[in-house]
Amino acid sequence: MRLAQMFMACQPRYLALVALLLAPAPAAAQGPSVWAYNTCTATVTITTTTENVACSSPVVQTPRGEANVVVACYMQITTGTMTTHVIPRIRRGTAITGTLISEENNVSIGAAAGGTEDSAVMASEDRAATNVQYSCTMDQVAADGDGSVIYSAILVLAR
Repeated sequence: MRLAQMFMACQPRYLALVALLLAPAPAAAQGPSVWAYNTCTATVTITTTTENVACSSPVVQTPRGEANVVVACYMQITTGTMTTHVIPRIRRGTAITGTLISEENNVSIGAAAGGTEDSAVMASEDRAATNVQYSCTMDQVAADGDGSVIYSAILVLAR
């Protein structure tokens, strides 16, 4: 499935994000010159309230030593029993110990615990690096049962 189709298959609130990311830039603007994405279809278990990596980007070679980077992640999750909130995050690297670059907000779940939810998170940063890599992570709040990320995708844009 193409990345744009994946985002559009989500809820309508994500359409604005897709339009913003895919819209052509005005002639005078400088848009992203490199991009990479990864889709992760293998189910990742979220052990009760432990943060887990859902999907990691490939290593992205930035166009210059000081790069502007935008990262967008989408995750479809099935929450564990007693889950009240989820915490989607974006981190540098491929581990939960990587530097957090996104907000770390509790997001209320819309369905009963055990239901399937959509979650998206986006962040940007300026990096003095020639290679960058990021991961989407997910955590549950107040869960006493395991949840799972059943599908996820990450998009990295750099200029």
